Amino acid sequence: MSDSPSASNDVRSAPQKGELPPDCKTETLGVAFFDLSRMAEWASSDQDATVASFFQEFYALAASHIGPAGGRTVKFMGDAGLAVFPVDSAEQVIFALCAFARDARSRARDFGLDAYLNVNVHVGPALTGGFGPPGAERFDVIGKTVNIAARLGRRGVTLSAQAFRCLSPEARKRFEKIMPPVTYRFRS
Repeated sequence: MSDSPSASNDVRSAPQKGELPPDCKTETLGVAFFDLSRMAEWASSDQDATVASFFQEFYALAASHIGPAGGRTVKFMGDAGLAVFPVDSAEQVIFALCAFARDARSRARDFGLDAYLNVNVHVGPALTGGFGPPGAERFDVIGKTVNIAARLGRRGVTLSAQAFRCLSPEARKRFEKIMPPVTYRFRS
């Protein structure tokens, strides 16, 4: 063991195995992963300032669609993001995500990029709370529901069967069933 004060402080302040944040709870909610296709090739060009400018507009566009519909953007990772929403707002947020996908494609084209926003939505239980290293905790969601949403992996706006069931009968008509596994894609 080191006698360094910082080394011993780091060890004492780190969470112990099995310890969860004090505000951690299990909630049933909608989880949406979104990312733009073809960003890697565009972002690896020498146009860093243009790419960064696009990201700023992309983030603002996400906020303008997701928040007003009742959702919450948890984080962005370049051209990708994670959002959550209460189940009772599912229909509003899902259609806001559909509009976000349309508008993001249009805005990408304005920047010379022919990209699609792929959105995967699942509903189920997840752990929520302030996760992260001591002093740098931030709201996050963790669990199987998040992993399922991340792996739906189709082009366009894709709903799991659980997310699809949150829609009204009229809203369901705007999606087509895809198999296997059973998912539903928005008919733009």
